[in-house]
Amino acid sequence: MKNEREKLLVQRTIQSLIKYGAFLLVIMAIVFACSNKAEEKENIIAENNETANFTAKADGALMGSVIAPNATIEITARNGEDKIVGTTDANGEFFITGFDAGTYTVTIATENTDEEETFQDVEIQIGEVTALGTIDLEE
Repeated sequence: MKNEREKLLVQRTIQSLIKYGAFLLVIMAIVFACSNKAEEKENIIAENNETANFTAKADGALMGSVIAPNATIEITARNGEDKIVGTTDANGEFFITGFDAGTYTVTIATENTDEEETFQDVEIQIGEVTALGTIDLEE
């Protein structure tokens, strides 16, 4: 009788090992398949982004706003020979790029009146935005 119990115990142990071993194999196969999918996605992403666009800023910018109802505004920045011209948008705001580093004289004027504001020695740096604030050119 003891022999039969031992045989039955061994059989059940073997059945449990087979059952749980198969279960573990299925889980390992799923984990392996998922890890391969993650690697494939990383490879696809890497292939699509072969070259990253890490361009350094090559110019400076000037920004501000102008209060001058019913006027067309022209912003002129001079640095020796260099001259950059811009205008405001419908809200009177401006953001002008393309400046080399240096010191500029900035003139903000209306085209249809004699109103004008001049800023001397405006420092502009590469990769930075120089803010002039709000300029009031109301008559």
